[in-house]
Amino acid sequence: AINPFNSYARQTEYIMNHYAKKCSRFIEDECLPNEVRISSAGKPRDLAKKVVKVMKNFPKDGVVISASGGHVTKAVTTVELVKRSCELQQIHQETMLKYARVEDMWEPDMQGLDTLKVVRRIPAISITLREPAPQQTT
Repeated sequence: AINPFNSYARQTEYIMNHYAKKCSRFIEDECLPNEVRISSAGKPRDLAKKVVKVMKNFPKDGVVISASGGHVTKAVTTVELVKRSCELQQIHQETMLKYARVEDMWEPDMQGLDTLKVVRRIPAISITLREPAPQQTT
């Protein structure tokens, strides 16, 4: 007889066929006033203009550009546009790669099954741009 559970992947696929994803939400920190979060909305050129405005409002702290998942490349493109637009000024960049946590809720299609809460990690990036501190001469 063929065992339908001969591999973990098949077993998981069989079980998850009885569930439907209810919702997903990010488990994240609060948004800082000098932070620009990149999402699917907006073009990199328009986001770069917003980043430059925030940099002018927070010259000491700089601006933090953050994105996760498929929006990481859009964040990198936005930063490169900002750096190109500020060519005459020196800009200090700090890049931090990390993982963002996403919580998925799965509802069962059949009676007798429990609701599942799955926490998964997706790649994320956080780029800080600021003007370098003036060098002190001694």
